[in-house]
Amino acid sequence: MCALGLSGIDTTLQEMVVCPACKQLLVWHEDTASCVRCDRVYPIRDGVPILAPPDNRRTVRVEDLRLKDRDEACSTVRGMLDIDAGLIHGPRLYYLLYAVMILALATGLASGAILIAAVLLADWFVFVRRRARVLARYEAAELRLRTLADMEAVDALYRSRGLEQPTMFDWVSLSEEASRGRSRRSRGEETHDFDDERYVEVLQAIRKMEPAPRVVVDVGANDGRASYRFGIGAEGALLGIDVSELLLQRFRENFPHGIPLLADGVSLPLKDDSVDFLFSTETLEHLAEPDAAVAEFIRVLRPGGRLMIQSPNAHRIRNLNPFHFLSLVWGLIDERLLQKKVVHENTWHNAVTYHWDFSIRDYRRMAAGRGARILSLTSRGFFVPRSILRGSVSAFRAKERLFRALPIFRWFGEDLVLIVEKKGESG
Repeated sequence: MCALGLSGIDTTLQEMVVCPACKQLLVWHEDTASCVRCDRVYPIRDGVPILAPPDNRRTVRVEDLRLKDRDEACSTVRGMLDIDAGLIHGPRLYYLLYAVMILALATGLASGAILIAAVLLADWFVFVRRRARVLARYEAAELRLRTLADMEAVDALYRSRGLEQPTMFDWVSLSEEASRGRSRRSRGEETHDFDDERYVEVLQAIRKMEPAPRVVVDVGANDGRASYRFGIGAEGALLGIDVSELLLQRFRENFPHGIPLLADGVSLPLKDDSVDFLFSTETLEHLAEPDAAVAEFIRVLRPGGRLMIQSPNAHRIRNLNPFHFLSLVWGLIDERLLQKKVVHENTWHNAVTYHWDFSIRDYRRMAAGRGARILSLTSRGFFVPRSILRGSVSAFRAKERLFRALPIFRWFGEDLVLIVEKKGESG
């Protein structure tokens, strides 16, 4: 029996990978896997099982897709950053306005302080209108990637051009370039480091488990950065799940110890109660049905197993306008002012992809009634200009601990982080 195209995989692990349609065992052959119940046959290409759900249908045409060059991709990122601003762009002008307002109040110039407050109110109105207009335009777009087959069309486009799929590291580098004018990579430096801190948090969550998890699943594995750089899953068995075959090929190259699976997070090809620890960083927001995906994540956990999700926070501080901050505080009670994102234009090509913003209430709802209990729900990535941190990881971590300890402020980080444990006795 073939070991998923890889060597060293024991029978137990082979048996936990099942048919995504009926969740029954697969019979593994050299280049295919077939279901013992429904007779579906799944291809294995270069060691990557292609385990698509039965309702997988392409909704876009490859000929309608168009790749962007780096300048256009950079412009797309700047456009996404712009919808987080109103009249005022960047924190420095906010600092100046606050300083002038304090000076005006200190010297008794109430009219000056009122004028600045009016400017800030106008800035907030412009921000709200701009964001609403852009989000509505995204949602009206017809060229939207909805299915695993659509993602395969994107892979086909990259293959036809002889190009590699951009990784999460590429996006971080591009984001640096868009926000600062030039990328760290162009200066011969490694893009850091604060963006990778989310993997450190995953490691910390794993190390709190006793006994140590033997089977770890990364949903949204990308090129395996969590594993080849941080060693997540290196001590047991790691299954890396992604929607891109091209990225999974790089996952195999970067982390040969792992088991790549091309599958949809909404229909995991994994047996019930088979996973010790499942994590998903910056991925849940890209799934068409995030509620169904969370149900799947919990289904595959063994009793006592844990799930960790990190994804964009609808409560995040997008700019330093005080009226925006007040709207976020009110958003803890009434979510209508949060202006949640559902989709946006993809950075690297012209299609629109899902990009949900989740609220605290969303996370609690998705975890409720699934046979699991919430161990932790907090946020991370609190806003502080990076120039203040001066590249210090220890300063970054101290800042994170401080804000997480503060009432109200603790909810307004860039990402929400959910950790749940499946109920029942562990084996």
